[in-house]
Amino acid sequence: MLIFDRDFEARELARQRAGTTVGVMEREDTNYTLSDILELLRRYAKVIVGITLLGTLLSAVVTFSLTKTYTASSTLVFDRNDTRPYESVLELQQLERDKSAMDTEMDMVTSREFLGFVVDDLNLLEDPYFNPSTAAAQTAGDSTWLPNWLPFVGTSGSDSATGREDLRERLLADGAQRDRAITRLYDSVSAARRGDSLAMTIYVKHEFPQQAAEIANGVASNYVVWTSTLKEHAAKNTLNYLRTQATSLADSIAKKEREMAEFTSRSDLTFDPRDDILRARMEQLNEQFTLSRVEEAGAWAKFNEARQLLTKGVDAVGRVLTSTLLSTLRTEEGRLLRTKAQLSAKFGRNHPLVMDADAEIASNRRLIDEEARRIVQELENDAKVATVRVQKFQQEVGQIQKEMQNRNLDEIRRRELERDLLAAQKRYDELVLRLGSFDPEQEEVKATARMASFAEVPSEPSFPKPELTIPVGTIASLLAAVMTAITLDVLDKSVRNANAAEAIVKRPNLVSVPSVQSALMPSESPYHHMLANPHSAFAKAMRSLCLAWRAFGPGTEPKVVMFCSASAGEGKTTCALGMAAMATTSGLRAVILDIDPKLDGAAAVLGIPNRNLSLGMVLEGTVDLDALIAVASEYPFLRVINSRLGLHDHDRLFEELRRRFDMIIVDAPSLDRDDDAIWLCAHVDAVLLVVAADRTKEQDLTEAIERLGVNRAPIAGSILNFAVGRETSPRRALLRSLQKKLKQRFGRLTAGDVREFWRS
Repeated sequence: MLIFDRDFEARELARQRAGTTVGVMEREDTNYTLSDILELLRRYAKVIVGITLLGTLLSAVVTFSLTKTYTASSTLVFDRNDTRPYESVLELQQLERDKSAMDTEMDMVTSREFLGFVVDDLNLLEDPYFNPSTAAAQTAGDSTWLPNWLPFVGTSGSDSATGREDLRERLLADGAQRDRAITRLYDSVSAARRGDSLAMTIYVKHEFPQQAAEIANGVASNYVVWTSTLKEHAAKNTLNYLRTQATSLADSIAKKEREMAEFTSRSDLTFDPRDDILRARMEQLNEQFTLSRVEEAGAWAKFNEARQLLTKGVDAVGRVLTSTLLSTLRTEEGRLLRTKAQLSAKFGRNHPLVMDADAEIASNRRLIDEEARRIVQELENDAKVATVRVQKFQQEVGQIQKEMQNRNLDEIRRRELERDLLAAQKRYDELVLRLGSFDPEQEEVKATARMASFAEVPSEPSFPKPELTIPVGTIASLLAAVMTAITLDVLDKSVRNANAAEAIVKRPNLVSVPSVQSALMPSESPYHHMLANPHSAFAKAMRSLCLAWRAFGPGTEPKVVMFCSASAGEGKTTCALGMAAMATTSGLRAVILDIDPKLDGAAAVLGIPNRNLSLGMVLEGTVDLDALIAVASEYPFLRVINSRLGLHDHDRLFEELRRRFDMIIVDAPSLDRDDDAIWLCAHVDAVLLVVAADRTKEQDLTEAIERLGVNRAPIAGSILNFAVGRETSPRRALLRSLQKKLKQRFGRLTAGDVREFWRS
């Protein structure tokens, strides 16, 4: 179990209350200020200058090694009114050219179809610039352009069909080479115009200036001829189309008229409704059919009523049905009933005369019943006859309705034929009117554009331009160099300034020690340079460090100060010697405890030999402490204890040192070589971390702080060594020359020589 010293815990608690607790913080991101940019440029000046010079040299080499290209330009002027006689709408025949129309014209100039005609006309397949595979190489002064282009015509002296066939064979034979020539010409031709101007400038690039001018003139003149020919062909095609359509419509009208006449006669249609007999017959049948239906209903009603009454009795039927015979029989029946009544009253019911009267009455009633049944049968027969008539009329009406339906369909078809005929006649009238006002064979087709300016043979190449490309290359190289420097700066994780050190250590940076390497003499150390130059920047930094010494601890003056660093070579020993020298010259009793004896340690710099004595002997009582203290022969006679610490009571040792001296400076080994500083930090009053600018890595410094935090190191602050800032005073050259003279006179500088030098 680890038991910590109560005094140490009290001091640590006091430091925590004062806000000086050990902590590690990641480096804060800051924006680049003007000073940061200047420092960045200074740090990577060699990289920036090297990349800039290399880029400038490459741009110059590339500029002078590129093939020169000449640009010629010719100008076309377009008419404001674009005449289009082949348009059917009157408003479209005269349109003013706007921005969209001019943009379309510019696109047509660079179209592959038009450029193909230019290649054929100017015979560019024989130009090595456009067709590298050709065998006929031309010189810069030769000219191959002649305005010999005619649309759809081959060689001279041949008819149109032969010319088209020859052109087709030639295009098929040279198809691949022609496509390459068109592509090369497409890359060489461009068009431009200014604002809303109707003038368009055509630019052509070529290796030879005269050919560039000739091709520019050829492109412009060919475009005028090509557009005029296209317009003429469009007009002729429109005329042929109108004539073909008129002939077709005339034949169609005649055919429709014949078809309509045949259909009318075949369908027996009349154009006047009053002459339609079928319609009149339909009306008459409808009337008769209605009357028959009424009669049929009445006949069946009478028959049904009589049949129902017949079932009730003859008397009931007799009261409903009437006829001459039935009336006579009813009259006879009444007479016989009166006779019977008289005979019955006179002779009785059983008298033969009464019985004869009954027989006559029965016979009469049989006759009445037979007559009634006969009448009912007649009514049934009349009803059936009426039904037959109704069915007949219904059949006739159905047939006529079917005929009427077919007649209506025929009428609809006839009207369709009439409408088609009327539409064809209107179209024919419009075509005839259009043909009467449009005759391109008699009218002159105006050209779309005209040549306004012919190309001038260029005298200077348009590309490359050294006065432009080399400065641009230099600027681009400079920008690339700056970006490279910024990238390297972002990737560089070393501590470069005091702010970065304070952000990581979480302590103030006590002093920034400037780099004095450029001011050192051969084999001269910064410590000797400080002794020889008391007013140097290094000496001033050490003086500032001594002034900040009393502010290391809260409330009490720390006596034991330990210098440590994350890695070797960061100037830890030099800073310790400088602070001890300044403290000694100020009248303080200071001693340097070099616990890491090495060839470049504090004792070696001061020229003190190793006595092979250790501090353990002092603690054991075998050797006195004064025997271990060595005094440097050079000014200011520093006291040095050159010995490694043993595994003894360190508190008693440091207590003895505190009693004898005002300041004990411990020169501990770097943390990457030894861990003595980690375990001794609990016995010192303050720990100073030496950070080498542009050398110490952030990761190494962070790990060093974490390792020191294991034993609660009382880190008082950091010292930024090799910081930006060199001795640039006017006395620098004089001091260096005097130092050389002293070295030549005295050899090795001693403290007396230095004092004599400063008195002089």
